[in-house]
Amino acid sequence: MCTVSYAGRSDTGRQRSANQDRWSVDIEQGLYVVADGVAGSSDGALAAQLVIELLPEYLRRRRKPDVDDAADQLRRAVGGLSDDLHAQGRSDPRIAGATSTVVAAVITGSQALISHLGDSRAYLFRDHKLDQLTTDHSLIQALIDAGEVAIEDAKKHPARLVVTRFVAMNPPALPDVTTVDLHDGDRILICSDGLHGVVAGPNLAQILGAHGDPAEACDALIKAANDAGGPDNITAVVIDIPGRAPGL
Repeated sequence: MCTVSYAGRSDTGRQRSANQDRWSVDIEQGLYVVADGVAGSSDGALAAQLVIELLPEYLRRRRKPDVDDAADQLRRAVGGLSDDLHAQGRSDPRIAGATSTVVAAVITGSQALISHLGDSRAYLFRDHKLDQLTTDHSLIQALIDAGEVAIEDAKKHPARLVVTRFVAMNPPALPDVTTVDLHDGDRILICSDGLHGVVAGPNLAQILGAHGDPAEACDALIKAANDAGGPDNITAVVIDIPGRAPGL
């Protein structure tokens, strides 16, 4: 499979004074990352910055050419980073209590490996259809799964902003990992909740299908979130697998 094309955008939004979202790409490892500083933590922006700076090296150290289980390597990289930052915070007041979500995609051969902690998400856009690849680590998701809150009531529920897993949580962190077999023309979206929390799935799909260029797609996604009020920081990374144009 040929080299993918990608773009990323981050925006403060219309109701926040600073941007605590971060994103990064490590082309050599095929690693794409979005991190969103947790609201109410001591320094969410610092935590998110540490995630994007350190995760590539954590993954590099755990990758072994003679080991086939790439999903476990990614899981251990994300979990190890979280546990180490929590330990460091016990002796370093600069990062004590600084927490972040993370969603990471590794494009390797004909597969995508997706790992996450928190409510930043990954989606697969294929043949005009958008599939959510991650399940939020959040209190509202747990309530929905338990049948205690209806999906249509979730966006107004007081528990909607509480994440149950995150980077620098009490160890051990348990990131989820999903493996996806890729097809030519697939498109992967990873994003913070400032996007998916205000732009519904059908609208995300419409935008991803309407803009063949990843940068134009990112710009349109950011605009849609801001047009919906922009209540939070907004970050989107769009990754295109070579082949026919997405959605066609």
